[in-house]
Amino acid sequence: MGIKIISTALCLFFSTIITAQTESVILKKYALHNCLSNNYKNTDPSFISHDYSVSYMFQIKNADYNKLNLLDKYIEKTTSDYYKMGITENLEDSKANYIFWYCMDFYESNELDSYIKKLVGVTSKKKTKK
Repeated sequence: MGIKIISTALCLFFSTIITAQTESVILKKYALHNCLSNNYKNTDPSFISHDYSVSYMFQIKNADYNKLNLLDKYIEKTTSDYYKMGITENLEDSKANYIFWYCMDFYESNELDSYIKKLVGVTSKKKTKK
């Protein structure tokens, strides 16, 4: 009887961790998608994306709309001017940009990780000094 209770408790504990990790991955992918599409739209207003990844996140992965709305605001505040960032090299293409590069840096950033962990409700262990 005791083993069943412990097994059930462990299953619930680990399923919660796995769910939080899965949700974090979905939110990170959403952030990258939004960063790219927003900046490409700002570069060229006639840009029309035929990428329906966000619909997949809503319909199949059951993303939380409230969290996505909060994440949208964070993405806008953090990445909205990536399309304006100049190119240091003298390229022949006057419209050249590094949108993907900057968005990938954003995707891999500790700041985005921290924000998403806060959204999902995952707390990290703080290091303590001895």
